[in-house]
Amino acid sequence: MKNALFLLLTLPLLAAQCNKETTPAPATSDFQPAKAGSTWTYDTKNNISSATGSFTLTATSKDSSFNGRTYRVVSSTAGANVYFAKSGSDYYQLANFEALNQQLELLYLKDNLSAGASWEQNVTITIPAVGSTTVKLTNTVQASNISYTVNGKAYEKVIHIKTVMGNITIPGLPLAITPVTDINTYYAAGIGRIYNRSKVNIVIPTQPTINTDDETSLRTYTIVP
Repeated sequence: MKNALFLLLTLPLLAAQCNKETTPAPATSDFQPAKAGSTWTYDTKNNISSATGSFTLTATSKDSSFNGRTYRVVSSTAGANVYFAKSGSDYYQLANFEALNQQLELLYLKDNLSAGASWEQNVTITIPAVGSTTVKLTNTVQASNISYTVNGKAYEKVIHIKTVMGNITIPGLPLAITPVTDINTYYAAGIGRIYNRSKVNIVIPTQPTINTDDETSLRTYTIVP
C-alpha cells in the first residue's frame, strides 16, 4: 500500500552515484526540456531513516505514444524509464510503477496559472490483494516566477506546486481514509524539476501506518539546446 500511493508523487529514490558538471540552461519558458542527451542528477534523502542516495535521468532520442500524446523516453539509473510530454501549457509524466504493475499518467504542472490557481486529477490504481481505488490529487500554484535555492544554487523563474491527496476509499472499509500530506515541488524554466519534498501519513486499519518524509534535490544538470 505504501508504494501504491507514494510512488504517484515522487520519482524513484534509489540510484548509483554520478558526477556531472552543471551547464547553464538555455533561455526558454519550457519547464521540462527533453532534448536527447539532456541529463539531471538528483540527490535524495529520507528524513526518517536519514538514508541518502542519488539517481540520474537522461533524455533519449526515442518517443512513445500514450493517450494521444507523444512522450519523450527518459532513462533512469534508478530503474525503469520515465516519460515526459508537454501539450500547450500542460506537463505530463507517464511511468510504469513496478509495485503496481501498471502505467500511471500524471498531469503534474500547468505553467500558465497564477498563484492560488489549482487543478485536480483522479488517478485510479489497483492495489494487489485489495482492489481498485481512485485517488484525487489537487495541485495548487503556491508561487510563480520566483527565485529558489537548491544545493546552494539559486534558480530563477521557478513555479512552486503544492499537491494534496484527497480521501481514499478502500474496498471493504466502511469509512474513507483521510491522508495527511505535505507535498511541495519546484520547477525552474529551462531546467525542469529542481526540488521535491513529500511528507505523507496514512493510517489504515489493520495495516502498518504509512509515514514518509523524502526529499529529492537537483544537484547537477546538462540541458541540450
